[in-house]
Amino acid sequence: MKRLRLVLLAVFIVVTITALFVEILLRLLPNWYTEYGNNIFYRYTQDKHILTLEPNQAAPYRHACYRIPLVSVNAEGYRSYEWNNLAGPVRIAVLGDSFVEGKQAGENAYFAARLRGLLKQDVLNFGISGYGTIHEYLQYVRDVRNYRPKIVLLFFCTFNDVNGNACKLMGGGSLLSCAKMENGGVVIDEKKDQKAMKSIINFLYRHYKTSLFIKTVFFQHRVDPAAREKSNVLPEDYYSYMPPKGDWPEAWALTEHFLKELKTETEKDNATLIVIPVVEHIRMVKDFKAELRKAFNIEAPLGFDPEYPVRRLQEISQGNNIVFYNPEPFFRRYRDEFNLPEPYFAYRCEGHWNPLTHYLMANLAAEYLIKNGYLDNNAALKEAQSNLRRTPKEILGDAGYKEIYEGGFYNCPAR
Repeated sequence: MKRLRLVLLAVFIVVTITALFVEILLRLLPNWYTEYGNNIFYRYTQDKHILTLEPNQAAPYRHACYRIPLVSVNAEGYRSYEWNNLAGPVRIAVLGDSFVEGKQAGENAYFAARLRGLLKQDVLNFGISGYGTIHEYLQYVRDVRNYRPKIVLLFFCTFNDVNGNACKLMGGGSLLSCAKMENGGVVIDEKKDQKAMKSIINFLYRHYKTSLFIKTVFFQHRVDPAAREKSNVLPEDYYSYMPPKGDWPEAWALTEHFLKELKTETEKDNATLIVIPVVEHIRMVKDFKAELRKAFNIEAPLGFDPEYPVRRLQEISQGNNIVFYNPEPFFRRYRDEFNLPEPYFAYRCEGHWNPLTHYLMANLAAEYLIKNGYLDNNAALKEAQSNLRRTPKEILGDAGYKEIYEGGFYNCPAR
């Protein structure tokens, strides 16, 4: 027994020393394993009980085919500038998920930053990765309305916002709130008793580089298409592009419920809610059937229609007097006019917007808001319309264009 205790003690000492050595090495030698999409942290606020980024962060963000040298977070927990000296009178709040959060673009190149620079007025970025309509509703009533925005732009990702609202379709490991229909009403499950684990995990990732290293080694091969085998199965999220069945009718009903609730709350504040579908890769490709074969080695299921959720979202918006703006026709024209190659408006390894899309979307939004009377800014309108005629190489630069569309890895310049 004594010998066994000595052996166990020796093993413990060796493991501890090895772990300490690895931790020191990872801190002394910066490497992409500790940047790989893991070092931007989130938290659940105690008072508002919503998911935000942890305040006052600044770190690089790396993925399989791009590296962003700096992603900074303000004191309020959002990827935006500091809001302690906001100017008036018109303030624009932008709601959405990871597309709006914009970790995939440089510091001044994500949508909200571009729009602010163009309009020369406050544009507050409330985008948080993983958010759906339920989360944007809770975020608005508990946080956003305190800033008294007059225009609320809600970017709706048809790929996963619908199922992200429904407990029955949300992944079991998610700690985000969800909802379900019970006795003719809507019941919200905020999962408050599960969120302590999120704080513990974030603590490990933030303070121990070894935990990031281990996560990356195991996580990378599930997200990097070069290392991922074709599944031969249509992923659950893609069922949003088909007429709803199973639990999907309830998910759409919940989506409409929270859009209506958000409209009601913005009206109380004399604000205008504008719903905008996110420009998604599956609707930008010229042949979605070929895209499914390439990505998943499957044939398009019967009824698969990438345009279905946009039509449904437009019907919901118009039926509830919510302003709806679809920018995707412009992007298709732009793609064809400039003969833009794949991955079009995304990245080679994943479907988030590349910097070209953030730039074009900001100018489109400015043009839309001014031409439709929500803002009065003729100088910005002329600039936006001029910018929308620029070529992809003029916007990205020769190096950026080549990296995204020819080389496959975008190394965002530090500026």
